[in-house]
Amino acid sequence: MPRYHVIEAGRVVNTVLADGPNSLPGVVLVPDDGTAEIGWGYDGEVFVLPPPLPGPVPAVVSDRQFFHALAISSLITEAEALAAVRTGDIPAALQVVIDAMPEGDRFHATMLLSGAVEFRRDHPLVEAVRLARGMTDAAVDDLFRLAGGL
Repeated sequence: MPRYHVIEAGRVVNTVLADGPNSLPGVVLVPDDGTAEIGWGYDGEVFVLPPPLPGPVPAVVSDRQFFHALAISSLITEAEALAAVRTGDIPAALQVVIDAMPEGDRFHATMLLSGAVEFRRDHPLVEAVRLARGMTDAAVDDLFRLAGGL
C-alpha cells in the first residue's frame, strides 16, 4: 500500500498508508516522494522545507548590542545608537516612553537607560517599551536574538 502525506493548510500534518489519493474523503493526500516529512510545506506542486526554528532568546545583551539592534531595526537612528553607547543619551523613541511614565518612575527609568551596561529581556522596562511601541512579544524576542548575534 503506498504512502501519502496528509496536507492541511499547505502543511504536511501526517503520513499514512492509503489505497489512493481519494481513499479518505475530505482529506488531501499527496503521494510521498521520499523528500518530505511532517511539518514540511506543500505549495500544491512540490514539498517545501519548513523555515528553521528561531534560536533561543538571550536573557541578557550588552548595551552596545541592544542599541545596535534598535538601530538596525530602524527603531532608533544610527546616531542615537552611537550617542546612547558613547554618552548615555536616551534615544527619542525611548524618551517618549519615559515621559509617559508616572513621575515617580521616570528617574529610575532614565538612570537605567542611560547607565545600563546590559539589558535583560525580562526587565519590566523592556515590557513597558514593548507595550508603548505596540510590539509583540515575538518582535521583542527577535530584537534580542538580533542583538545577541551582534
